[in-house]
Amino acid sequence: MKREDINYFAQKATFEEVEKLYKKIDANYNIKQLTAPTQQTLLVPVIDPVSNKQFYSGEVLVTSTIVQLEDEKGWSMVMDDYSQLSLYIAVLDAAFAKNIYKDEIEKLINNTKINLENQQKILNKKVNSTKVNFDLL
Repeated sequence: MKREDINYFAQKATFEEVEKLYKKIDANYNIKQLTAPTQQTLLVPVIDPVSNKQFYSGEVLVTSTIVQLEDEKGWSMVMDDYSQLSLYIAVLDAAFAKNIYKDEIEKLINNTKINLENQQKILNKKVNSTKVNFDLL
């Protein structure tokens, strides 16, 4: 697992699982917020398939946080206005880099990844069931 995976998959995990792991880290280590959870907007780049040129289709609201866990910094950026989730994920990022509760963080991310893949398979099965065979017409 790569450190970059934490930010994406932790957002897809249940809030309770992320919070539980955060509280475990917070109880045993000193966490310092370098940048409090802050709402920002990002421009969303899109490539026009006809001209093959990039343009910005709009803005997305995100919340980002930077923390320090001992001597390691952690960062997160989550979709929408979720200050607590952003803080928790930033702490998980720093803990993973510092090898603190690394196995538990990997387990959370891997389980979330498996759940997302299973959900995608179910969705694909539903979509595939609507497929029309035009050879019969």
